Amino acid sequence: MTFRSRISSGVHAELAGTPDAARQARALVGDLLGDDHPTVHDATLIVSELVSNAIAYSRSGQPGGTLIIAVEMAPQPGDVRIQVCDGGGLEAPVLTASGPDSEHGRGLAIITALAAEWASETSDAGRATWCRLTTSRPAAEAALVPQREAG
Repeated sequence: MTFRSRISSGVHAELAGTPDAARQARALVGDLLGDDHPTVHDATLIVSELVSNAIAYSRSGQPGGTLIIAVEMAPQPGDVRIQVCDGGGLEAPVLTASGPDSEHGRGLAIITALAAEWASETSDAGRATWCRLTTSRPAAEAALVPQREAG
């Protein structure tokens, strides 16, 4: 894949496009950030969703397929950038609404709620989907927190 050049610093790993890759990616992010990092729980959930989507919806999930994950610590304390590069697929990731009984379709909604921003870029070599987490709460996450009534 040609996306390696976009990964300027931090840790990156090439994983086999198998269901075990999501667990491996969570472990890599958890080990890198450590239990005390303010975004470790969100980051491990997000990397799991990105890797699972790459396996399910791109050529990376086909026999012999691989994907690359990259985790970069930002200059701001606590900020993290996660990127997953896959083999590309027929369609770009799209945020969709899922019903209460749906078994799929919530991954990008979770990423949208937890990350400050995310995007996906497609090239001839595949697709890179990335997100940025910050220690300040994104507006989407704040909207999910129930408000207490004054009184």
